Amino acid sequence: MNLPGYVLNVQKKQLRTMQNNYFQHQAHILDIECNFRCPDDCNAPGCRKFNIIVEVTLFDLIRLGQVLNTPASHLFSQYCHLGLMICEENIRYKRLLIKMKKPCHFFSGNQCVVHDAKPLNCTLFPELYHIKGMLPELSKNPLFYTFPCLKKPMFISEKRIKALKQLRKMSRMEQALSYAYLFGVPSFIIEEKSLRKKLRRSHPKHRNLSLQDYDNLLNKLLKSYGFIESVMGKISRLNAEPEIKNLFEKLSDRVMMEHLMEKMVRPMVVHKLRKDDIKQLKRSLHPSAIYFM
Repeated sequence: MNLPGYVLNVQKKQLRTMQNNYFQHQAHILDIECNFRCPDDCNAPGCRKFNIIVEVTLFDLIRLGQVLNTPASHLFSQYCHLGLMICEENIRYKRLLIKMKKPCHFFSGNQCVVHDAKPLNCTLFPELYHIKGMLPELSKNPLFYTFPCLKKPMFISEKRIKALKQLRKMSRMEQALSYAYLFGVPSFIIEEKSLRKKLRRSHPKHRNLSLQDYDNLLNKLLKSYGFIESVMGKISRLNAEPEIKNLFEKLSDRVMMEHLMEKMVRPMVVHKLRKDDIKQLKRSLHPSAIYFM
C-alpha cells in the first residue's frame, strides 16, 4: 500500500465531507420558508452599481470555486477587489473588506448564473434589512430608488426570521475569520481623515468624493506597501486543500470564534495609511457615554 497516497486521499475525503456538510447546512437554512422572489421588472441594480457593496468572504470564494471548479485566488483576482465601507461601530471610520467588482461578472441575461453559490450577502438582501426594520430608510436612499423589491410589501414568517438571523450569524463569523486570516485582525478599521486629505489634494474642492475615489486611492497605497501582494499570497494558499481544511477547522473552534467575534464588534485598533507605511493606533471606536451631572 502506498501509505502517503492513502493518507492524502483520506484527508481529501474528510475535507470534501467537511465542506459539503457546512455548505449543505447553510443551503438548508436558506431554503426555510423562503418566499421572496425578485420582481419581474427588476433590472438588478445591485449587480451593476459600484456603490452598492457586495461583501465577499473567503468562504464565499471557496463555495463559488467548488461549483465552478476554479481556484479561490483566480476568483479573487478576476472578480473581487479590496475596498472600503462605513464602519458600523463609528461612522467617522471606514472598514477594509473584499468587494465584488461591478458590474458583477456572474450577471448575464438579467440573471445570476451562480445563483445557488452566490455570496451570502447577496442572498440575505433584502430580507435581512426587512427584519432589521431598515427598509423604509433604505428605500429613501437615492442609491436604492431603482430597487422595485423595496417598494412592495414583504411578509416574512417567524420561522424565516429565525433562519435569517442564523444566516446572519454565520455570515459574521465567516467575515471575522476571513479578515483575521488575511489582515491579522477580524475588523481592519481605517482612519478616514488622512485618506480624505490625500484625495482633496488631488481633486478639485468643489467635487464630491465618491466611494470609488476612496477605493482607488486605497488600492494604490496598499499596493505600494506590498499589502495586496501579501493578501494575494494568503488567498493563493487556499488553492491547496490542507489550507481550506485548516480554515474550516478554525470556523468550528467555538472558543477561538467567540474571541474573534468579540474583537470584531469591539475593535480597539485603527490603521492610519501613510505615504510609505501603515500605522496602528489604539483607539476605541465607540462614542463616549454622555453623563448628566
